[in-house]
Amino acid sequence: MNFLKKIVFIGALLFASSSMASTMFMLTKIPKAYLVVENYSGQIPMSIKDEILEEMKYYTNELKIDTTGYSHRTLAFLLYETYLDGKPVLNIDLVLGEQVQRVDDQEEVYGLTYEKRYQMRYKKSESETKEKLLEFVDLLLNDFSEQYKEDNR
Repeated sequence: MNFLKKIVFIGALLFASSSMASTMFMLTKIPKAYLVVENYSGQIPMSIKDEILEEMKYYTNELKIDTTGYSHRTLAFLLYETYLDGKPVLNIDLVLGEQVQRVDDQEEVYGLTYEKRYQMRYKKSESETKEKLLEFVDLLLNDFSEQYKEDNR
């Protein structure tokens, strides 16, 4: 009997771990999105926005998400600094925001329906920082893409 309990327990663990999404958010029914890049960092040049937008367009085209014109759904990168031990840390957030309806009062509110973040310390040179930042952008978009594909099977 103990052997059977162990088998059932291990089976349940395997099933639970394989059925989990990579985040708590669901990425279904996203036919259209408006792409935005906001750079609030004083140490990252504003020219980075164009490179990040191009990368976002590449991934959304691959996922067949329409990004032409305006949409009530916004897929955005937010770059901003926080301080850790007196040193600036760059936060790189990929968020999806949209109008959602609350269950309790049916009020329409703007909510974040996806969010994932990486943080990095600034490198010695601007080119190293830019290279590392673009690497994290690609990782975030890849994670988004993989979850989108999973959620829309």
